[in-house]
Amino acid sequence: MTRFAGKLAALMLIGVLVTSVAATPAFADWDRTSYPAIQGTIPIADGQDFAELSNISLVDAMSTAENAVPDSKAIYGKLSVINGYLVYKIVMMDENRGHNKVLVDAGTGEQLYVSDVKSKDSYKNKRNFDKKHNKKMKDYFKGMTPEQVTEKKKQFKEMGDAWKSISLQDRAAMIIHFMQIKMQWDTMSDEQKELKKQEMKQQWKEFLPLSPEEKKQKLEDYVKSLKN
Repeated sequence: MTRFAGKLAALMLIGVLVTSVAATPAFADWDRTSYPAIQGTIPIADGQDFAELSNISLVDAMSTAENAVPDSKAIYGKLSVINGYLVYKIVMMDENRGHNKVLVDAGTGEQLYVSDVKSKDSYKNKRNFDKKHNKKMKDYFKGMTPEQVTEKKKQFKEMGDAWKSISLQDRAAMIIHFMQIKMQWDTMSDEQKELKKQEMKQQWKEFLPLSPEEKKQKLEDYVKSLKN
């Protein structure tokens, strides 16, 4: 597998893992959540490039979030502007797959806000989300027997559990890597994307049947490869 194909594998991996841990609802309203009038320490003007303005790392922000919600894991996060201030927006997930968000000041690393926990079923009454999600799942499992669907769901859950079980530092490293390679993905033509998707689908067929321990080891090995 080429180096670029490996990067695309990581890109798809994040997407699969997010789905595996039932985080889709958390991202459905990623930019539509109403937050209280928080005040941070780094003001950002409209249109200002803030990519390099944070004083803390994603690891720092995720650590703050996990301290704020000790019964949950930080599964995703990135810099955002809320109420005109630069913050890290961190998505948290508990053992029951309930999710909430934590805002962390990008200047000081202090917790600014913790949302209420939403259960994995809280979006069932949102017709548009439920319709799109159900269609996506129906298409994915099309042609499978009930037994195969059950096994596939089990494998995906194991992937999500593996993601949550790796260290906070490794999760942060993968997220940062994802952000970097997503920019490359966005510059590809539709034809190039489709070809790569087909390549990755074949690789996932080989990855999914692995044991939970092997899945976790694959993730940890990939993070180690990023440091080489």
